[in-house]
Amino acid sequence: MSVGLLRSLGIPARYVSGYLHPKPGAPIGEAVKGESHAWVEWWDGSWTGYDPTNVVEIGTRHVTLGRGRDYKDVPPLKGIFSGPRSEGHSVVVEVTRLA
Repeated sequence: MSVGLLRSLGIPARYVSGYLHPKPGAPIGEAVKGESHAWVEWWDGSWTGYDPTNVVEIGTRHVTLGRGRDYKDVPPLKGIFSGPRSEGHSVVVEVTRLA
């Protein structure tokens, strides 16, 4: 929604997919379960990021995986399934603060 609003105002904007470190101020070296997340960036002479879900500027807790026009360009998981009708999938991501 934020991307569409910015574009309707004539401001170039893009959708960003990635992970969010869920613990602000976590100790260095502590591995925690990362959260799949998305935010917006807009052009104002340089790309500026904002996380409307958490109402914060993009910082060291945000890990970018991809940028695109919208979710369809950069989903967290994308692929082709071939085989029997039964399927299963499980993903766990750990995020560690390094500095």
